[in-house]
Amino acid sequence: MAIHRVVFLALLLLSGTFLLGSKVESADGKACTRNCDPDVAYMVCPSSGHRIIKQVCVNCCSARKGCKLFRNNGSVKCIGN
Repeated sequence: MAIHRVVFLALLLLSGTFLLGSKVESADGKACTRNCDPDVAYMVCPSSGHRIIKQVCVNCCSARKGCKLFRNNGSVKCIGN
């Protein structure tokens, strides 16, 4: 009787691992750090009506889609995606 329980639990564990593993492989997420980029002076986002947003703590990976990050000299560093 105990062997049947062990086999059942092992099969249950393996099937759960298989199901969870298949979901993780199909995820399209990317890892972004939340570090502030000291090279970014300000940003402009479509959602803000293209107003200049200063004193931002953002980097190219964590910026919202369509937001442009600018350096102190006014050049575009990147656009959020």
